Amino acid sequence: MCCEGVHTVLDSKLSPPEAGPLSQAVRFDRRSLITAVALGVFATLLSTIGSWIPSFWGDEAASIMSAQRPLSSLFMMTGHVDAVHGTYYLFLHFWINLFGASPFSVRLPPALAVGIAAVGVFVLARRLGGYRVALFAGLIFAFLPRVTYMGEETRSYAMSAAGAVWLTVLLVRLIARHERRILPWAGYSVLLAVSGYLFLFTLLILAAHAVILWSVTRERRMLRTWLAASVTGIVLVSPLIYWAYRERNQISYLAGSGATAPNSLIVDQWFGNVGYAILAWAMVLIVLVLAWIAWRRRRSGTTAGYEGSILTPAAPGLPSMFIVSASFMFIPPVLLLLANFASAVYTVRYMSFATPGVALMLAFAVGLPKRRWISILALVLLTAAAVPTYVFERTPYAKNASDWAQAASVVAAHASPGDAVVFDEGTQPSKRLRLALHTYPAAFKGLKDVTLKVPYYKNTWWWDTFYRVPEVADRFTNIKTVWLLEYKYPGKPADTYGMADLKQLGYTVTKSFTDERSVVYELTK
Repeated sequence: MCCEGVHTVLDSKLSPPEAGPLSQAVRFDRRSLITAVALGVFATLLSTIGSWIPSFWGDEAASIMSAQRPLSSLFMMTGHVDAVHGTYYLFLHFWINLFGASPFSVRLPPALAVGIAAVGVFVLARRLGGYRVALFAGLIFAFLPRVTYMGEETRSYAMSAAGAVWLTVLLVRLIARHERRILPWAGYSVLLAVSGYLFLFTLLILAAHAVILWSVTRERRMLRTWLAASVTGIVLVSPLIYWAYRERNQISYLAGSGATAPNSLIVDQWFGNVGYAILAWAMVLIVLVLAWIAWRRRRSGTTAGYEGSILTPAAPGLPSMFIVSASFMFIPPVLLLLANFASAVYTVRYMSFATPGVALMLAFAVGLPKRRWISILALVLLTAAAVPTYVFERTPYAKNASDWAQAASVVAAHASPGDAVVFDEGTQPSKRLRLALHTYPAAFKGLKDVTLKVPYYKNTWWWDTFYRVPEVADRFTNIKTVWLLEYKYPGKPADTYGMADLKQLGYTVTKSFTDERSVVYELTK
């Protein structure tokens, strides 16, 4: 009797937002259309604002430099490394040809992809839970720290999120129509393939889709049709799967990166800061507990009040919003974590495509209370918790503490044409200050890159190859001033990679400029 009383209270206070007849749940009226477009524009603007402020960092340098290669060079490179990002690099190649490679320009496509994904989140939530929860979902998605991060980074993660959510929208549409014919599923195969080419791990969404479909129907013909469409999509992506397997060793460094540490998984993966993570996981836990109670009631055959259960779909023939959001949010990360035991493949950025599922889950939690002011308060708290991370993401050193923009500004302000420039080549390739030369080339115009051996676009991997200073001592003849850019580890003195060699050639330090991760020296003789 006691437990029944608890269940009665839960059913009377909590229900899926706007659950009801099919026409109520899925009708996409003019108000919904306007809201969807407005959310897309808002999410794009939110990601775009301040996107030009942070300095580029290693991953973005890989994108920009790969995209700026001649096409023959790009295809040569992706045959050795980074085939998984080749489609994005090809897109970015033509984008840069049209709009240039400024921070604003190359970070605009991800922001646009965030807007497209936000529309998809709204459309999916509108179909599954109604207008109110869809509005919550769109706003939560736009402010989610992982989303505002990927929306200002020139990588393919935002596009993979857009692909994943729209693929799920299409799946739900096909389920709602109880579509069993092969031809209508062709679009699903194509969109799956496109999503896979944008980012290969997006294919993990298929496991979530299998659970979603299974929760609605056990009809063999429809299940076989979905399976055939999925296999077709995978076959279309099979060339990329082959090359990704061949190049798998390029991410072996993840084994020692701490990517699966608790803080990375619980906070960094989606939520950005501890405050947001505590609030978000508390909401998710509430939903999971209520779902478990509803499942127990179903197992026990208790039906009283079950129509208001958290597991009940918004309309007959649809999957429940809980199943969709939970599958989307949890299944891909769990599968990749399991794969990580066999080979290091996990990092939090790879799960960016699951952010629509996170937004759906949080929106579901926010929309549960029948008292609207409680929902609004929860939404305000989530948004407020996201603000500190959003502001930090738009500071100069937000990208892995990179300060290439600042180092380049020093060189631009003080160097003269004909001076030489030498870079610290002793740190890991993705942190080398040489990359400032390629991401902020205008600052180095007229300077002599005296240690360059083979430029990156003639190599089969991302970066330049180089000589050490003594190997090219003759190149310093008649050069009066050299600018030396050394990397500085946190809390330690700057590196001295080229300092002793340059002093051996007769140069002395006349000026130095220290920044977050670099020291720029002027040496003259």
